[in-house]
Amino acid sequence: MTNVLDNVMRIRRQQPTRLEGFVDASFAFAVTLVVISIGHVPASVEEMLTALRGMPTFALCFLLIARIWLSHRQWSRHYDLEDSTCVRLSLLLVFIVLFYVYPLRMLFAQMFMGFSGGALADGSVKQLTTIEELSAAYLVFGLGLAAISMVFVLLFRHALRHADSIGLTPAERAVTRMKIGNWAIQMTLALISIALACCLPALIDAAPAFGIWLYSAPGLIYATNVFFGRLQRARCRRAMASLYGGQA
Repeated sequence: MTNVLDNVMRIRRQQPTRLEGFVDASFAFAVTLVVISIGHVPASVEEMLTALRGMPTFALCFLLIARIWLSHRQWSRHYDLEDSTCVRLSLLLVFIVLFYVYPLRMLFAQMFMGFSGGALADGSVKQLTTIEELSAAYLVFGLGLAAISMVFVLLFRHALRHADSIGLTPAERAVTRMKIGNWAIQMTLALISIALACCLPALIDAAPAFGIWLYSAPGLIYATNVFFGRLQRARCRRAMASLYGGQA
């Protein structure tokens, strides 16, 4: 039974609804906000080349926004729910994402500026000059990611509560629980990052020799999501193996 985790969910909604159309348009607008945040259309070749330095920042922002949009799209297609709870949570997700664009772009722009020594700076974001500013940037980013993760946890839990009415198979319920776990882990990591960001000035004062690592710690914590994601998939595969008589 290969790729069972990727193929187990059935598509229950073939045509997008008005809510999905609104969500799609909102995410497209969020991507537009990332592009136009440079402030103006380049008026010369020199300005165009400067703007292109922000391409890595835009690429990462685009990938993250696309991942959030794709997660909502898959949720809609797999569960075909659109009651009042789903509408409120979907609108809340759009609201958060539209504000999340700004800290998202600022933090990635700062990251590429630091890695490249300023070579990948497009001039739209000023270099952070104090620990307090860096801490605030991590804090707002973490709050946005935690809120988005919480919305998805609630969406998937809502789907699981309606498992009987929408006809979820035991395998689909196992995958749904995995999704809840994945987003719960993402939310937990965001909360840990927020705690590190709040303590960042004190940590650097207490251990200045580890300054470069401490500066990055609130961001590096998200890299552990790869490890936890694999644990979640392994756990789900074991559940699948028990459902399919030990075949995985």
